[in-house]
Amino acid sequence: MPLKQGYSEETIKQNIRELIRSNYPQNQAVAIAYSQARKSAKKVKDPHRRAAIMRKLRGKKKK
Repeated sequence: MPLKQGYSEETIKQNIRELIRSNYPQNQAVAIAYSQARKSAKKVKDPHRRAAIMRKLRGKKKK
């Protein structure tokens, strides 16, 4: 069950599907997939692009 490397929406969705097929609960599968995406985003060399990617992965905060 190796997860795909990357931080795109499609990669995150594929990783969630793979984890759910491996009998992880949905909440845990989502958390693992986003954690993997954050690890992949940290490898981006350009600091401005990396910051934009990390903001996208964190999502908008609720008020």
